[in-house]
Amino acid sequence: MKKTTLLVAIVFSSVLHVHAQEMSSPSKKWGAEINILWPIFPGNIYKGQVTYETWRKNNLAGDAYVGFHIRPTEFREDEGDFANYALTFGYRQFFWKGLHAEIYQALGPGFNSNNVIDGKDYTSWDYEVGLLLGYRLELFKQEKREKIKFSPYLSTQHGFYYVAAKSNPHPIRNFEEEQPVYVGTLNLGIRF
Repeated sequence: MKKTTLLVAIVFSSVLHVHAQEMSSPSKKWGAEINILWPIFPGNIYKGQVTYETWRKNNLAGDAYVGFHIRPTEFREDEGDFANYALTFGYRQFFWKGLHAEIYQALGPGFNSNNVIDGKDYTSWDYEVGLLLGYRLELFKQEKREKIKFSPYLSTQHGFYYVAAKSNPHPIRNFEEEQPVYVGTLNLGIRF
């Protein structure tokens, strides 16, 4: 966890010093997006969120968001039947055009039934954190975005998630401790 915290501090301190080009202020503050990659790869994960631009000053802007993460029950060889559901929330800091960094948090229950090691069922409240870097690509030019009600965009992000806390961990075969996991996203969104 100390490494993750240090990484977050280093990334944000270095990125805040980036010289950005002048951006015009978008009139659309709200957004909604879904991850179109995760249902396919790695599969069986559904994620969406609503965003709100909380502030903008010349080159810099910030979005707060709240959303959901759903992973329906699936069988895992080293665990048994597993599912988890979470409320997600976080903050996205824009630096230059669509370039951004995001702090991610998720809180929700995880379910492990018919555990392959002891046959028991487990329910745990899990807390996950993450740090992502990405780029939002507006699909229309600024002039057109200002004239239409909904403005579509694509966003890709790369970074790491880490399960920081579990209220009732279940046994997993060949598992020692939680490690940061690489994640990549592809989000389809609209601003309105």
